[in-house]
Amino acid sequence: MTTDTHTGGRDHALGPADAPVTLVEYGDYQCPYCAKTRPILEELVEKAEGKARLVFRHYPLDSVHPLARRAAEAAEAAGDQGRFWPMHGLLYQNQENLTDEDLRSYAMRLDLDLDRFDGDLAEHRHADRVQENRLAGERDGVRGTPGVFINDVPYDGRLEIEALLGAVEEAAEGTRGRGTGREVRRVGPGDSFGGLDDPIAEICSEERGVNNATLRRVVQLAVEIAREGREGRKIGTLFAVGDHEAVLVRSRPLILDPLAGHPDDAKGVKDPDMRETVKELAQLDGAFVVADEGVVVSAARYLDAASDNLELPLGLGSRHMAAASISRNTKAVAVAVSESSTVRIFDEGRVVAEVVPEVWMLRGYGPYPGR
Repeated sequence: MTTDTHTGGRDHALGPADAPVTLVEYGDYQCPYCAKTRPILEELVEKAEGKARLVFRHYPLDSVHPLARRAAEAAEAAGDQGRFWPMHGLLYQNQENLTDEDLRSYAMRLDLDLDRFDGDLAEHRHADRVQENRLAGERDGVRGTPGVFINDVPYDGRLEIEALLGAVEEAAEGTRGRGTGREVRRVGPGDSFGGLDDPIAEICSEERGVNNATLRRVVQLAVEIAREGREGRKIGTLFAVGDHEAVLVRSRPLILDPLAGHPDDAKGVKDPDMRETVKELAQLDGAFVVADEGVVVSAARYLDAASDNLELPLGLGSRHMAAASISRNTKAVAVAVSESSTVRIFDEGRVVAEVVPEVWMLRGYGPYPGR
């Protein structure tokens, strides 16, 4: 049986304290894919036969999951009474019901001291700990949930028992992450590209005819926008990547360009400040134009590269029509984020891939059906 321990007096851990392998999961109690991952990781600890322990840290995605942080505080309140893991399980099993009334009912079910539990929530006594976890995740490079690390190395393999057991065995032998020839990559919309088993290698291949590294970063950013939205709401936007001079000729500004006049070295898509700027500007209508070398040369552009006989799936609107058109009339690849949170990649006038960000977290992406 596994045991409920603490790491450094702060982390909740499931499994033997002397296990050679530590898995850290950054999770969100409203994330459905964290809920699916929870029993897999707990089963892993059992099947690893003493080689692994699991540490859980809170990573509430406040903009899309407004009840997740409150649920995290409830888990910590239960943990203060020695019942973190039972509450953890209840929260994931009932993640559609996370109101304060629901949280109190789970505390009653676990026979907690209700006065103490109520006081903890009312006074936000564990809010600092939840925030510490969130900031730790940001420092570790987490961009989405579930974010999994094995002995401090980001894990991007399949979140299933056999793959995880193999990774644990490798880590226990001291080979994971050093001299193995494997690329270190992150789960979710973090820095998740670059290996032969890259989940979107086909999407971002040199066959697309644009700078591979730039397209990867743009797809990554598009997935972040699709998952996070802005100010509690989903947003859609569009990127045209590569062949930027031709794209500029075939487009026009909708408003005064907010990026005009800024130096190119401040507008690189890999720069964290620029990425946050793009997320803010994505709330505006229009497209971003990204040069091959990764500079976001313009924002809020209307793409008027009309094309006839485009073959688009039913239900796709003007943003996707513009994406298809610009990719047919130029050598650019278009990346469209829909308000339904799907990211579609267009090349030569066709949808070549779709990424559903939440499903992608469990490796459920694929090229567009039939292609």
